[in-house]
Amino acid sequence: MQRRTLIVSLFAATLLFAFGTAGAAGNIAAGKKKAAACEACHGANGNGAAPNYPALAGQYQDYMIQALHEYKDGQRTNAIMNGMAAPLTDQDIDDITAFFASLPSKLSSLHGKVQGAK
Repeated sequence: MQRRTLIVSLFAATLLFAFGTAGAAGNIAAGKKKAAACEACHGANGNGAAPNYPALAGQYQDYMIQALHEYKDGQRTNAIMNGMAAPLTDQDIDDITAFFASLPSKLSSLHGKVQGAK
């Protein structure tokens, strides 16, 4: 019985890994090259060149993909980001976001950083 449970657990873990990573898109090495212009604001390590620029390192790739598409099509407005996103192809966006998502993040919880947080 224990052996069967172990086999089922390993099979489930294999499926989770296979399908859980299937949605990941982009080429990290290509993204690093394409993200060179991003470093001016978001830093070489993706953790922001200054406090007023968002840290991208370790962010969810799906979130960054959506944000870049929204900047590109004008759903989000930012004078800098709209111009930066406009020429990007879908592949560029996948590669750049794969690169930033792969970087180690300095992000932490918001505990003690938000008014009213305990």
